[in-house]
Amino acid sequence: MYGAQSTDEEPERTAFRLAEKRYKLYKSLPPKTRKKPVLNQTDLFDVVDFHAILESVDPIDGIFRLDCPGFDRPVFCFRDRPESNANTSVEAQGSFKSVSASTLLRKLRWGTLGLQFNWSKRNYDFTLPHNKIPEKLCQLAKEMAIPAMPSGEEFQPEAAIVNYFGPSDMLGGHLDDMEADWSKPIVSISLGCKAIFLLGGTSREDVPVSMFLRSGDIVLMAGKARECFHGVPRIFTDDKHAEVSVLLSQFSGEDDCCITDYIKNSRININIRQVN
Repeated sequence: MYGAQSTDEEPERTAFRLAEKRYKLYKSLPPKTRKKPVLNQTDLFDVVDFHAILESVDPIDGIFRLDCPGFDRPVFCFRDRPESNANTSVEAQGSFKSVSASTLLRKLRWGTLGLQFNWSKRNYDFTLPHNKIPEKLCQLAKEMAIPAMPSGEEFQPEAAIVNYFGPSDMLGGHLDDMEADWSKPIVSISLGCKAIFLLGGTSREDVPVSMFLRSGDIVLMAGKARECFHGVPRIFTDDKHAEVSVLLSQFSGEDDCCITDYIKNSRININIRQVN
């Protein structure tokens, strides 16, 4: 998927790669049976759970609550990865082939809002026509970026990349290094099924912190965290771990069935950037 970066010189078993393999979803088919594939049992003991932190009175080593005047949502920071905040709260020659909308939706992996990104050159192409990011999304991004912005300065949403995750999809470890000014945060919004997010260091050899991201959670990649490798090795689509009931409750009409069916086994990530 988008963002996975590797080089021939890069060792296969870096600390970040080992963490990805640990949490990645693997399936095995019982021999000589027609049963459904068996999912691997993953030890999630070390994954940071912000909901649990909110309910606990005991402090967690390396994590602290950020007091941000004028911002009424809980914000947590990691001491050894400064300013990386998790805010909880298609015409071809020949014949045409008919493909259902649901099939096409499942093939969708990413899209862009605002300024268009040139994937081959890895930069923003200001010459391409584009529409602005929807106003309500811009306003949300501005409000959520407050904890990572200097006093009196407002975040300016100019581009967004939308990643679509299916049950077995992952986002490999990468850096978001396409913007000229790294002093501005990236506002990353999670919707749909719960996921594991890995936040590493400036090298793939640094052991990443793993944390749960639920629907509605927002990560601010800011300051030194803009230089840190990060990725999503796993999303949870089973009834026990997906945790989408609150989001599903927002859709109750008969015409919403296609939306709810998609939500039950998908995750959408909208990461909004200030380019200039």
